[in-house]
Parts: sequence; structure tokens; C-alpha cells
Amino acid sequence: MRKWFTNRKPKSIDPQIKRKLEDGYQTLQDSRNCRSLLKQYLTEATFDKLRKLRTEYGSTLWDVIQSGVENLDSRIGVYAPDPDAYTVFADLFDPIIQDYHGGFEKTDDQPPKDFGNPDLIGNLDLDGEYVISTRIRCGRSIEGYPFSPSLSEAQCVEIEGDVG
Repeated sequence: MRKWFTNRKPKSIDPQIKRKLEDGYQTLQDSRNCRSLLKQYLTEATFDKLRKLRTEYGSTLWDVIQSGVENLDSRIGVYAPDPDAYTVFADLFDPIIQDYHGGFEKTDDQPPKDFGNPDLIGNLDLDGEYVISTRIRCGRSIEGYPFSPSLSEAQCVEIEGDVG
């Protein structure tokens, strides 16, 4: 599998991305109704520190905050465009994750997975009175590729060829 980021790391931020970042930051600051964790934790100092950074996959701070800037009613306001974003933009992600999860810090250990035994659960609504619908969400990530929002069409085709 090809590692896309090895040859794609730009040396500087594109002027259009820089402008979007500056405008987006100002939009957050000017919004009186925005109560997102993004607005709360993207301080001027944090913005200045992170605005010129890129992940190994080429993602920028704009990729992280774009959704929160465009959806000011969002509760959180950030998305990780690739695995490296959690490290590169840790000054923003860490306090948001800690706040959202009620104190879970990056130094804390994840509890072991225990999905239980589905055979022991049985039918939770025998009369069909309470459960109207259910939803199971399945996400995937493949080492060496960004997450879906930052995945290019060429990368998608390559993944399809590798796993198809």
C-alpha cells in the first residue's frame, strides 16, 4: 500500500487556505450565538500556533475547523482529517476531548473493550412498543491514508483496488 503523505507534504500553507483560516477564525470570534467547543478552545494564541502547521498527510487547521466555522450551531466544531491531526493539532483537540468526555485526559488509559455477549441480551422490546429504529455506524480508516473528509478521488480509487 502506498503512503500518500510521504511525497505530498507541502512546504507552506496555500494563500487561499490561509485566507479561509483567517476569515473562519474571525467568523468564530464575531459570532455571538456560537457555543461550540471549537470557539471556546481556539484562542488567539492557539490559532497563531497551529495556523501554519500541516499533518504528514497535508491536512491543515482549516481541515480541522471548517465544519465548525460553517456550522456555528455545532456543539463541538472540529473533525480530525487524518490520524496525524490529533498530534499536530493537539493544542486544540486535547482540551476539546477532555471537556467533551468529562475530564478524560490524554494521559488516561482507554478502558478495555467489552461489548458483552449479544446472545445474553435478547429482545429488548418484545411488544414493539419502544424501539422504533436503531442505527449502527461503521467507520474505517486505513493506515497511510487520511480519513474520508480529506481522501482524494485518486486515493479512494487506490483503496478500492487494494481491498476490492
